[in-house]
Formats: sequence, C-alpha cells, structure tokens
Amino acid sequence: MEEKTIVYGITNLGLLFVPESRARELAESNNALLTAKTWGEFKSLVSQEMYAFYLVNSAHYEGPDEPEDGDFTPFDIAPETPFTPIDVVTYDALPAHPEIEMSDWMPEEIQAKFGRKMSYSAMDMNVPEGEILVLDEKQMDEIVAELEKLGYECRRDDDLLIAGTTLDFDPDDYPDVDGKFEE
Repeated sequence: MEEKTIVYGITNLGLLFVPESRARELAESNNALLTAKTWGEFKSLVSQEMYAFYLVNSAHYEGPDEPEDGDFTPFDIAPETPFTPIDVVTYDALPAHPEIEMSDWMPEEIQAKFGRKMSYSAMDMNVPEGEILVLDEKQMDEIVAELEKLGYECRRDDDLLIAGTTLDFDPDDYPDVDGKFEE
C-alpha cells in the first residue's frame, strides 16, 4: 500500500513532498552519521537499507558490493569498530534523491498540472539517474489541496526535510579512525 502521509516544505532542493516514513528515515540516517561512535551504534540507529548503503562505502568493509543473496550480515563490520562520517560519506554517491523519488510516487495528474521534469547534467559521471520533479514554491498550497483531494494527508515540516537532505559536517571534528587521511 502506498503511504498517504506526506511531509512537504522548502529545502535546498526546492519544494519537496516526501512520504513521512522516508523523510524520517533520511533525517535519522543523517543524524546517525553525525552522532554514532561505533558501527554497532550506527547500525542500531538506521534502516537496513541505509546501513547496507554506507557499509559498502567504508574502508573497513571486506565484502562484495552486492552479495548474491542481498544479505550483508556476514560482512558486517565489528560493532565495537569506531565509526565516523568521514569513513563512509562520499558526495559522489548519496543514499537517496528525494527530488527524483518524488517523480516516482507523485500522482501523474499533479505532476502534469504543477510540475516540470528535468534531468541532472554535469561534466562528469557523478550525476544521479532519473528525472527531477520541479515544483513552483508559489503553488505549494494548491498542490497540497490537490493531494488532499486524492486522499493524502499533508503536513509541512521544513526542518525534517532539511535534516534529511542536508549533511553538513567538518571532517576535522572527527578522529581519523581508519587512517585514510593521515599525511
């Protein structure tokens, strides 16, 4: 069943509408990246999907990019292993693109009436695949009204969306636990 509770607001990506559970997952994941001290703590704070995404990005990880059975458990990093975001965060690959995901779940009639689709473009290969749904902030109330007519429950929460779409940290604030940044 499709989630009907939607969080919306203005972010660094523009006007976003995100299913509430996804918005919370992204915000909790970003918070865990900044607060977890060990891999065990990090794993306990994030969804299985987020854990698997960050696990394979770690210098500590010793396993395949994608296990045949999809189970990363045999390749878990020891729970007591120190964790910092500098070990796993790359801006080349992000775990989610809510501005692209929005074009997947948003009803077609709303997309056609209020949005336009665009693709990212860049001089290199580090661009996400998929079309971005761009919505005009001035039409926010009209979009909400249309979604609610279709049975969605909409709640504005800019802070939650910003927490899920923005990860800002200074690598100097974290110890270099894996030796990647030693001179």
